Amino acid sequence: MGCSAARDSVPGCVGPASLAKVKRSGMSVEKYKLKSKHTWKSKPGYNICVLERGLVRFDYPSNWIVETEDGAVLLHDRPPSIESCDLGVSLFRISAEEIAGVSMDELLVNSLGPERKAYQQSEIRHVQRGDVEIAWLEQRYVHIEQNRDARFRVALARGPVVVLISMNYWSDRAAGLERVWEEVLRTLMLDIHVTDPTAGPVVQ
Repeated sequence: MGCSAARDSVPGCVGPASLAKVKRSGMSVEKYKLKSKHTWKSKPGYNICVLERGLVRFDYPSNWIVETEDGAVLLHDRPPSIESCDLGVSLFRISAEEIAGVSMDELLVNSLGPERKAYQQSEIRHVQRGDVEIAWLEQRYVHIEQNRDARFRVALARGPVVVLISMNYWSDRAAGLERVWEEVLRTLMLDIHVTDPTAGPVVQ
């Protein structure tokens, strides 16, 4: 198990029933060797990703590649290419109170881009864990250039901050990759207190 931390300094913003992503500069990924008595916990074969000293935390497969681009953290199961599974995580510095009157379902649907022509879209699934609310859905579509069946999943998490998570992958690889999605959402935590990433979150 290891810990990857990403930092940035520019906030995101939110408009009525939509999220607007702000291009951030200065984001970087750092990997840490953990202290012997650290407080991090994850499944075997997974690493922990921490954004902004604990504003966002989730687990990902330890052999995946972690990059940053335009203010997002990008994770790939193989070198980025047409064949890779691409998982992106964006953090928006907006509190739940500021968008308390906005429907999570509406925000989620409005985050979808026009580049995919879905032939099937799932119902919106909801997860409530403490003060964190998660809504997510799946689209199935045919990649025009490759003439190949693909899937796209997107989740919106609202708590002390707002997080947008997306994953794009080929349908014939769904069985293994969807377990990764489930683990990302299962381990997602917002606004935990981390002063030393090599030691882990402060245990009260």
